[in-house]
Amino acid sequence: MDVAIETVTSMAFDEAVRATREALVEKGFRILHEFDLDEVLGPRGGAAAERAHVLAACDPEFARRSFEVNRDVALLLPRNVVIREVGGGCVIQTLNPALMAQAISGGLHDLTDDLTADLVTIMKGLGPR
Repeated sequence: MDVAIETVTSMAFDEAVRATREALVEKGFRILHEFDLDEVLGPRGGAAAERAHVLAACDPEFARRSFEVNRDVALLLPRNVVIREVGGGCVIQTLNPALMAQAISGGLHDLTDDLTADLVTIMKGLGPR
């Protein structure tokens, strides 16, 4: 099983961040918080580092339903979606929801299958351009 669901796009960094935010919201996610990783990490020895932006997203319906199955799911919310600048484009990735079902008992598999399908659809829409 892959750790991440991801895509690579030729979009410029700022465009990829905007498009990712819009795609998540269109699919019903709420953006609870976002930040540039450079602002958190600070200077990295003067080396030209790739830019990275994190969107803390939550699908309220998934969160409600999974919380009803096992309250420990709150430990894994919200879902981070990371946009990283690489070469002439960006990698957009998020943790595979199936790992959530493995980490928390109680029958989250059906719920994470639905969430995975939504995330794959989002990534396909953001893919190569």
